[in-house]
Amino acid sequence: MNQVLESFVNLFDGLFNRIQSFTGISGMAYIFVAPNMLVFSIFILFPMLFNFVYTFTGSDKLFLYQRPYVGAQNLERLFDCGDFLRPATCDEDLFASAVLNTAGFVITQVAVMIAVSLLTAVVLNGKIRARGFFRSVYFYPVLLSPIVVALIWRWMLQENGLFNAVIVSLGGEKMRFLTDRNWARFWVVMVSVWSLMGFYTLILLAGLQAIPADLYEAAAIDGASSWRAFRSITLPLLAPTMLVVIVLSTIRAVQIFDVVFAFTGGGPGSATLYIVHYIYNNGFASPFREYGLAAATSLVMAAVLIVLTIVQIRVQGTGLEAETDDKPKTAPPSSVSSLLASLARALAPLFVLLQALLDAVGNALGWLFSTVRRRAFFTYGYLLLGVAVMFGPVLWLVMSSFKSSGDIQRFPPRFLPYHQELVAVAGYDEPLPLYNVRLEDGSSAQLAQRRRVGLEAQMLDPADPDAGVIRVKLGDREPVESVRFSLDNYRRGVESFNFWRYLANSVTVTAAATILTLFVNSMAAFALSKYRFRGRSVIFMLIISTLMVPLSVILVPAFLLITALGWNNQLIGIIIPTIGTPTGVFLLRQYMLTIPDELLDSARIDGASEWRIYWQVILPLAAPALAVLAIFSTIWRWNDFLWPKIVMTRDEMFTLQVGLETFQGDLTLQWDLILAMTVLTALPITFVFGFLQKYITTGIATTGMK
Repeated sequence: MNQVLESFVNLFDGLFNRIQSFTGISGMAYIFVAPNMLVFSIFILFPMLFNFVYTFTGSDKLFLYQRPYVGAQNLERLFDCGDFLRPATCDEDLFASAVLNTAGFVITQVAVMIAVSLLTAVVLNGKIRARGFFRSVYFYPVLLSPIVVALIWRWMLQENGLFNAVIVSLGGEKMRFLTDRNWARFWVVMVSVWSLMGFYTLILLAGLQAIPADLYEAAAIDGASSWRAFRSITLPLLAPTMLVVIVLSTIRAVQIFDVVFAFTGGGPGSATLYIVHYIYNNGFASPFREYGLAAATSLVMAAVLIVLTIVQIRVQGTGLEAETDDKPKTAPPSSVSSLLASLARALAPLFVLLQALLDAVGNALGWLFSTVRRRAFFTYGYLLLGVAVMFGPVLWLVMSSFKSSGDIQRFPPRFLPYHQELVAVAGYDEPLPLYNVRLEDGSSAQLAQRRRVGLEAQMLDPADPDAGVIRVKLGDREPVESVRFSLDNYRRGVESFNFWRYLANSVTVTAAATILTLFVNSMAAFALSKYRFRGRSVIFMLIISTLMVPLSVILVPAFLLITALGWNNQLIGIIIPTIGTPTGVFLLRQYMLTIPDELLDSARIDGASEWRIYWQVILPLAAPALAVLAIFSTIWRWNDFLWPKIVMTRDEMFTLQVGLETFQGDLTLQWDLILAMTVLTALPITFVFGFLQKYITTGIATTGMK
């Protein structure tokens, strides 16, 4: 293996040396950044520009030369409303519903997400035992694919699910969690928060750990309460991190699709139809294939996301500001700053009221945490409750996957998997189910059931089957059961689910895309962090400007490009478009900026080529950031659903996520097989997390994400 790697390095070293002899050292920056820019331009920048053109065309044909120019007709259809707040008055009522649903979801989800993530980060930042364990448990749901998350919660919220069992046990009646419009909206928010809050908790935790401890010590000496210190020290210093989290979570919320697609399907009615789902339905699910309408919707969505990205860039910066020169500059007032200042003045009374409310809550919490014993009780109580909430659903899924089909349908459900005992009876080829039976004389016996006829069961004494058939009423028998972890569901699921083919596809896509992502993005990050060359700022700003633009806003032109290349139903069609990630370049560049330039100068003095410097100096020193990007790239590619679902239409080319969603759609009632396949789909990413989770918190703190 070492020889193969050395041969690879030598091959590229020779190639780059020849190129360097023509370009010089500074010219090598263009060589390093070229692979990323090529992929970025073809699969991100070009589709973004092409989507604009597509918006002004009509017909159900895919290729542009087949589509007539229709002007702004598609945009006019979207906004042709008597009252946009009343979707029924709109020409495209589903678009209005999707926009309103998305706005409501974003506001609610972000508010809940920030509150829960901040509270959890503050608790984890305290002096607690087993911090690593709690941190890992809270982060674990982030790893799960949206399809797995949706199936976990669908299973618990179904009519005979765990939640209704608890409600009935408390004297209530079953709730229609997924068929009632308001409940469906509520649970979409809660499930989204459950699956993502661990990520934002880690970002906020990194921000908290960056606050100097001596500030709190000085506040304690001055007699400040814990709440006062939190309000006067923690919140102001954490504000930039919180704003970044708000922007990131808002952008993520606007993009929601996968989990809702598998969880509620956009229903009941259009109650949980969100904007990306609307784009998908028009462009790829509708028999009319309204690509122009989908492109117009994508254009509107892109405009919103670009505004949010600009806000984030202004708050967080790009990292180029300090490199231009060392002279202080006075920033001219901007319209964005003036708008934010005016907004702050208008909302000042509301902020005063909110501050008073927070002070009252903070003082109450300060009293509760005023003693060490009470603080420990509430801290560990909250953390243990969090373990139950964050890991309990996964544990319930795993336990349920071992249950028989009969036990799965049982209400109320049981935690452990019970299986009915079977007994061999002379004269019968197959074992018969065993029951505890109450006989007519009041005695009881264990009998084997021969068959069921109407409201009676024909039973046999397994020790003496020749004694004759005993007829028993169904209500007078109870199955003999024992706890057993049977793999029968997994065996039958694998046979009907084409699991190994889907697994091979997912492993191939994830491994290839992750390796290429690390290679291509690290080269670009090296060029953008360690070279000064003409066009560097333009290239980096171009990458940053699309940092938060998701694939969902370029679905139609990206699909057109893949179709033109003949990559439909080819794994390369979901590998190559994803490797030039702006996020990867940004993270690696931020880390590489911390590597001293003197190390590169010393290597050049020793005669090292630029390729050798990249391979033997930069990459080893950037290992923590590369590990973080590898983890996130693995999670992204393994859990990817929307793009593979669009590109792949043949069953044998499905990845696990697409296959699982299709499988549960075909076998809606066969929960025994669905749950087993859900567990198998989640296992590989769980193993990856087990080996690499120690890099996550450190990586987030050191790659500019805090």
